[in-house]
Parts: sequence; C-alpha cells; structure tokens
Amino acid sequence: MSFFGGVNDLELFLSRCRIMSVGSVPVCLAAMVFFIKEEGWYFSLLLCCVLPVIAAYLAIRGKSEIRAGMAASGLALAVATLPLAFVLASLEGA
Repeated sequence: MSFFGGVNDLELFLSRCRIMSVGSVPVCLAAMVFFIKEEGWYFSLLLCCVLPVIAAYLAIRGKSEIRAGMAASGLALAVATLPLAFVLASLEGA
C-alpha cells in the first residue's frame, strides 16, 4: 500500500517527524537557559522543558507504531513550542 503515491513516503514522513521532534529538544533547552538567565522568566522551565520531551515521545512512538497522526502531532507540538514561548514572554514583559 502506498502513501502519497510512493512506497517509502510514509517511512520518510515518520522519520522526518521523529528527527525534527527529537532535534527540537536541545534547541528548546538552550532557549530555556537563555530565558532564565537573561530575562528571569521561570515559566520557560515548564514550557521549554516539558513540551519538547512530550513531542519527541509522541514522534518516536508514532514512528515505532507506524501512526502518522501521532508523529505529526509530535512534530506540530515541537514546532509550536518556541513561538509559544516567545509570545508568552512578550506578553509577560508588556
């Protein structure tokens, strides 16, 4: 059974979701350290420490169980973490 017209497209999609979600964890941890050190914003500890780990778990689990929806939700959560942190930091500073 093919997915989007190709044989390896589902495997490629799941692999990319997993890689990008796991790759977002160190980026969010670096942003968390920056927010705490420079701005004194301790809510970033909760936001940037918990959400990327949950996103990586969802993406890894989605790839191992071959569930595209779970992997996509992990990727969406990983991508949305940093913009959400920046918006919340700007709202708190205003």
